[in-house]
Amino acid sequence: MNISNIVRNNSIKLLSGFANNNDSLAPMVLKDTISNTAIVATYKKEGGKDDAREKAIEEYGTGVVWLFGIPTLKKLFDKSVYGLFKLNPDFDIRLLKDKDYLDKLKQNILNDNNPALNAQKEVFNSLAENNSILKKLSNAQVYKGLFVSKFALSTSICALALAALVKYKQKTTQKRIEQDCYKNMASEVMTKNTLNKSQNFSKFNHAKPEGQKKDISFKGLGEFFMYNPIANNSILDAAISATRLKEARKGERAEVGMKEAFQIVFIYLLAKPIQMVFEKIGDKLKMPISLDPMVLFTKNIKENLTAAAETIDSKDLIYITRNAKGKPKKVLKEGGLDEIFKLAKENINNPLLDILDKNGAIQIIKDKKGNKQAINYLKRYDEGAIVNTMLDIKKLNKHVDNIKSIKAYKVFAVFANIAIAAWATGVLQPKLAILMRKIMHNGDNRNPAIVEQERLMKLKAHQG
Repeated sequence: MNISNIVRNNSIKLLSGFANNNDSLAPMVLKDTISNTAIVATYKKEGGKDDAREKAIEEYGTGVVWLFGIPTLKKLFDKSVYGLFKLNPDFDIRLLKDKDYLDKLKQNILNDNNPALNAQKEVFNSLAENNSILKKLSNAQVYKGLFVSKFALSTSICALALAALVKYKQKTTQKRIEQDCYKNMASEVMTKNTLNKSQNFSKFNHAKPEGQKKDISFKGLGEFFMYNPIANNSILDAAISATRLKEARKGERAEVGMKEAFQIVFIYLLAKPIQMVFEKIGDKLKMPISLDPMVLFTKNIKENLTAAAETIDSKDLIYITRNAKGKPKKVLKEGGLDEIFKLAKENINNPLLDILDKNGAIQIIKDKKGNKQAINYLKRYDEGAIVNTMLDIKKLNKHVDNIKSIKAYKVFAVFANIAIAAWATGVLQPKLAILMRKIMHNGDNRNPAIVEQERLMKLKAHQG
């Protein structure tokens, strides 16, 4: 076992995750972790221990559910429910939308004698058959129902959990204030009044979170939200933002609104544009970085790029057409996807296939040792993504002699993108929030909602 190779390979995989702002949660995990740490530290320094305690519970608690809840629940669903119905959770239900495309895949897989595809052949052969448990439904229909159910359940359960965390955060502050009042006033009457008659918390205690009033509707959300982890998490973010704004206490709604706006803008909306800016700068500097780190950091990158570019040209895989406005547009030639499948049958280790796989345009099945076995036919392939990867291959091949600088710039661009978002949400946003407090409350930088709770409880204690 070569430890250095293991460390290197895992480091590249991690970097690849951080670089993927299209459908990977890895950059969001890192941004959120850094941001949460900075937020808690800022509020502890500026707003006091109660403010910091609330932020720690809310930011770290919601972060865990937000980032890991949906993937974990989906995996549990795959192992339990799909296993019950004897179906393969990897089957992409989008394949069922296009009958011609599905028939093409079936022909390709049935004509391939690779033993690694035997399980996939059974999936395609059994699509039209009645399910062994739900006799009146075909396997294709059950696949659709299970996938939508998995999406709906995992998302709604996490949304309810996030809403519960917001309530829990505020209740811990309430209890702490009650305890402090008890210690300071040493009065049993005061304690009863604050526990049983506090109007400030009565509305909160009886308010139903958004998720309990109305079931989450998935009509019109479409496959993009179901198949893209970031888009799926955006539903959670919308739910938690609505809950936070709804449950915001008097004096903190503007602060909560600003915090949620920063989160949405820098975690979701600007991640891809910032990445594209760095890529454009790289193109100007003759350091193209649009390919995944899994490609850029391949040991034999120069040989692979040259061979891949030659395959693209020799088979004329890219075709130039014109879009609706008459401008040239590069697309995969007619039958180009079949050519990809043919390449996979002839030589699964073809450098072009290797790069397409590492860049996420196709998926190759590997054994436990990492040896490539066959192309995965259970996934729906986007011809646009394949073409873009081929164009990036040709572009990088022109400047491959500068690969060391390209790799260094790629690393810089990945972490600079993350740093910008983490700084904006974890440093700039809380400092602006503290400044807003001072302006609105005569220089007091404590949370106005907590200050008001303390005042009301002490007042009621004296009145009681």
